[in-house]
Formats: sequence, structure tokens, C-alpha cells
Amino acid sequence: MSVENDGLYSINIGTRCRLLLDDIKRLTHGSVKVKLSHDSYDAIARSHAFLKSCIDARIPIYGINTHFGDQVNLLDTHLFNTNTIEYYASINARQINLIRSHSCGLGSMIKPEIIKIAMMLRAHCLSQGYSGVTQSAVDAILAFLNAGIIPLVYGYGSIGASGDLIPLAMIAAGITGQDVDVIYHNEIMRAPIALKLAGLTLFQPQCRDGLAMINGTSFMTAIASLAFYNLKRLYPQMLSAIAMSLEAMLVISSGYHPLVHQLKGQQGENIVNQFLLDFWQNSHLITDLDELRQTNTQDQISRPLQDYYSLRSVSQGFGPFQENLDRAIVWVENEMNSINDNPIIDIKENKIHHSANFMGYYITDACDILKMNMAQASTWLHALLANMVHPRKNHQLPANLVADPGNQNGFRPIQLLAAALAVQNRKLAVSHQAYTLPTEGDNQDVNSLGTHAALDFQESVANLERLTAILFLAATQALEMRDIKKAGKKSQKIYKIIRHHSKTLADCRPLSEEMETIIQLLKDEKI
Repeated sequence: MSVENDGLYSINIGTRCRLLLDDIKRLTHGSVKVKLSHDSYDAIARSHAFLKSCIDARIPIYGINTHFGDQVNLLDTHLFNTNTIEYYASINARQINLIRSHSCGLGSMIKPEIIKIAMMLRAHCLSQGYSGVTQSAVDAILAFLNAGIIPLVYGYGSIGASGDLIPLAMIAAGITGQDVDVIYHNEIMRAPIALKLAGLTLFQPQCRDGLAMINGTSFMTAIASLAFYNLKRLYPQMLSAIAMSLEAMLVISSGYHPLVHQLKGQQGENIVNQFLLDFWQNSHLITDLDELRQTNTQDQISRPLQDYYSLRSVSQGFGPFQENLDRAIVWVENEMNSINDNPIIDIKENKIHHSANFMGYYITDACDILKMNMAQASTWLHALLANMVHPRKNHQLPANLVADPGNQNGFRPIQLLAAALAVQNRKLAVSHQAYTLPTEGDNQDVNSLGTHAALDFQESVANLERLTAILFLAATQALEMRDIKKAGKKSQKIYKIIRHHSKTLADCRPLSEEMETIIQLLKDEKI
């Protein structure tokens, strides 16, 4: 990222540029201009020139002078016609017809920030010199994006094979000025009107511009990349809420002794364990096992010598989450920067490869694996809340975490809410690859369902964030009842932030707005 003369930040894309999750976040917040690297212009021109020479030589190339999908055997009727004007007119008509026909999505409208990301990722892919597009195609995408015009796109349509054909076609339909809806200056209007108001010229796709604009993973990757940014930010916040809960439950420190986890030998487990130990520094609420052993009477110990699994095994339970998150972020960032197009133009070897980089399996796997981890985490957060709420398990905290449980409900209904969120995340954890459905004349006989996985992943992250906010509120209440001055400094700091926005729950009151406030604090990284 760099700063322009007008004070706006810019994100550079194209050759020699690598996008990161932080760039995704920057694009969705504030005024950011996306611009091509200097080397991209030459790379685009050389790739297009080579492709055009092959088209001129009447070489059959998928999606240019052939039809699409399982009808690739159908050649352009003008392929062997010596009339060049008719030949190119047929090729160009095929490109715009592809966009028009595939602009047919249904379902809920996708958030504008996702569409902005998808446009940037598509331009980034096409500008690296392996797609054979015209410079005008990349310029048109960036002009639309930088002007703040957002095509309306709906959630259903992509099966993650040949990429995100239908969602990306809905974006391309707006960019090519079709009679479709876009958002401009917070108003929904037809694309030709927005183009005129923004002072943009109409883009007409040529050669393979149309296919290149829709034949990739940019839509599913846009959804996943923003959700992964949010999960990456949320993950340490979630661990902090867990750490506060364990502290409030007077967790026995023995289960978190470094030697225990060094002997296990798992990297993620040791990272999580060290996070918890660092969080508990200076706390007077962590229970020492040797001291606990001294509290026994003739026939009974004052409390069990071992904590419940949800209290004792956080490091072992969340270690895989840690490692899977680290690995999945690499996959997603690689996909953000990938050439996910077909065909692929290799100007160094003078080759055109018919391939399948538009398959979204890395996005599907990243989302499916982490959806499983989030389902497990959601169940765990609910268990921690249950420990604090119920007198059978909470080590002498009052029932429902309220001073007058006989008359006040406290956090008892909040546990119902937490259960509802946890159950939904468990349902969303189902692997999408198990549901692949052959389609398009069995040409797409396997498909990734990457967009489905990404949309469910996005919802799972939002639910985990809600559960984290709930756990923070409950742990804050519990630590207050234990005496917050006995807690570690990190818990005390978070306690002060939360109490500034949510007072002690003594009497029954609606909590939805307060929970939303804590969620926003998480989003703003104030916790």
C-alpha cells in the first residue's frame, strides 16, 4: 500500500505485487484507490498480442473460436472464413453473450464490500500477463471499482467449477453496461445510468475478455478472504475470552504447565498454552494443585483435583485450530494472488494451456476445515458459559451469575442464545465437497462448491464472534463476583472496557444491544 498525492491510499496489483489479507480489509474501509503496477501494462500487452496472433492464425482455442463447456467441440462457423471482420465479430459476440447469459444469479444480495474485493482480485489475476485480455478489460474493472460502482450480485449460482461463472458474470454485466442493477452513491440504478453519471466509457469485450472476466475463483476468494481476515483478528480475542473464563473458574494451573505440552510435541498446542500462561500473569485466581491437595479433609477434598475437560484441555483442543488457521491463511492468500484462469497464455514458451486453475478446492478446504474447528470452538465456548452459570459446576459462584438468582434470571437465557449459535455452527460445519453434483452435460462432473463453503464459513465466523462477545460478558460478571482485583492485569483491562459499555447484570434487562456493542468492540479491535 502507498499514499497518493491526493492523500488517498492505493493498493497496487498486477505483476510483482502480492496481496495480503490486510489489503482486503483496507479496500473495504475508507477511500482506497486500486492501481496497476507499471510492469503490468507490458505483461498484458504481450500476452494479448500472442493470443491475437494465434486467433489470426485460426488456431482453435477454447472459448474464443470454440463454444464453451461440453460444447467445446462446436467451432466458430467463421473459423475458416477468410473474412476477418466477420470472424472477429463472431468471436466478440460470443464473449458478450457469455456474460449476458450467465448473469442469472438468485438469492440474497451479496454485501458491496465483497463485490469490491472480487473486482480487485479479478483485475489482479488478469493483469499478470497470463490471460491474453485487452488492456481495456482490466481498465474497465478498475474504473468501475475506483468510481465506487458496485454491481448487484446474488448468492446462488456458482458451483466452484469453471470458477464463479454466474456471480462474476453479474459483475461483468454491470461493467459492460448491460441493463442490470448497480449501486452508485448509495442508490440502486441501472448500469448504463451509473456509467454516464460516473463519466465512464462503455466497455465492449473482445477476443477472450468476456470469458476471462468470469472464469476464475475471484468471487469465492473475496468472500473467504474477508472472513479469514475477521477470523484471524477474532482468534486471539476468543482465546482471551476463554482465558478470562478459566480464570473466573479458578482453573488448576497444573494442566497448563509448559512441560505437559512440550511432551505432547504439537506446535499449535504449545502456542495456545503459552498464550494462556501469558494472559494469566499476576493473577491470584489460578489454583495451584499442590496447595489444593493440602485442603483435603479426612474423607474428601474441598474441590476435585482435576478440572472438567473444557477447563483442563484448552491447549490440546485449540492447538489444531491454531495450526489450521495459519495454514488456511496461506492457502487463501495464495489463491488471492493466483492465475485462476482458463486458458492460460504462456508467452515464454508460446503455448496456450487448456487447464483447470479455476477450481476452488483450496478455498473449499480452507473453509471446510476451519468451519469444523469453529463448530468445536462454539461447543466449547457454550460449555464454558454453562460451567459459570450452573452452581453444580461453577465453584461457588451464584447460580445464573447473578446475586439474586431466586428472582433474577441473569445469564440463564444467554446460555440458550449461546446454544442456538453453537448448534448453527455445528450444522454449518458439514463438508461441502461431499455434496458435489455433476452438471453442464457432465463436463463439470466434479466441482469444488467453493462459494457455498465460503458463504457458510462467513456465517460461522460471525456466529463465533457473537459467542465470543457473550463469553466476555459472562466472564466479566464472574470475575467481578470473584473480586476483579484478584484477576490478572489483562483481565482487569478487558473488564474495564466492557464495564464502560455494559454495567453489572443485577436485575433482568434486555441485553441484545449491549451484546451488539461488545461485538462492535471486537470488530474495532478495542478488546
